[in-house]
Amino acid sequence: MTPRSSLSFDAEALGRLTTTLAGVRSAFEAADSVACSPEHLGHARLSGRVESFSTSWNDTRRELADSIGGLGTSATSIAEGFAEADEGLAAAFAGDEATS
Repeated sequence: MTPRSSLSFDAEALGRLTTTLAGVRSAFEAADSVACSPEHLGHARLSGRVESFSTSWNDTRRELADSIGGLGTSATSIAEGFAEADEGLAAAFAGDEATS
């Protein structure tokens, strides 16, 4: 009798990961941009620095949200791939047992 290898994955963990990533992406997308006037900071140059940071952070936040969305899509694809492989292996195993 040939020993059989086993392959396992945690579909629930992948599902939780997908949900968590969707929540993180939503938080990044929903975050307001930082904006303030020189009156709030007391100095025009400081306000300019804050505005520069805000613009850069908004761009970075959008990029992060897109990347996190891609990770979520990948996690979903991985879970679906494992589920399909599991179903195929189970069907093949059931077919092997039927012919034995």
